[in-house]
Amino acid sequence: MGTVGGVVHMTVVRLRTSRDEHAQAGIARVRAAVAEAEALPAKLAERLTTLLDRETAACGGWSFVMVEPDLNAEVIGYLSRHSRRPLKAVQLWAQLFRHLPPDANVCLASRAELAEAVGCTRAHVAEILGELEAIGAVYRRRDGRSIRIYVNPALGTHLGGAARDQAQAEAPKLRLVEPAG
Repeated sequence: MGTVGGVVHMTVVRLRTSRDEHAQAGIARVRAAVAEAEALPAKLAERLTTLLDRETAACGGWSFVMVEPDLNAEVIGYLSRHSRRPLKAVQLWAQLFRHLPPDANVCLASRAELAEAVGCTRAHVAEILGELEAIGAVYRRRDGRSIRIYVNPALGTHLGGAARDQAQAEAPKLRLVEPAG
């Protein structure tokens, strides 16, 4: 606890149970084993280490996504000015970040789930995703018979360090000033 300018500030601390501590110790042991495993390919070891680090960080109960605030504001401004359904588009944009796994930028929610969350139809979700794709905020990739939606990691991601840099380098360029077409 501290005082700044006459205002009392308190640090919020989550109490950890012995089960939490035991789980954290187990994750630390697995991480150490991965780091020492010479037989693992370097990329796999890095991915496993990243996942384990995120699991450790996620134990606080909060989910964090790093969002580039200026670019995010540009996307929201673009949707507000140009979308056929600006309010639903902004709501959908926010929902996409809620459904990112800790190790990728793919949206794990189906179009039906997104439509329900936003309060619109699947067709409207598809239309809004098309608007977002036109400016490079999202992109699609085929995964077998389905198509996955990815949030451009230049806008927001759970990824950190080298994984973030690589994802950003491989993602399509943003086209926020003039949409493609």
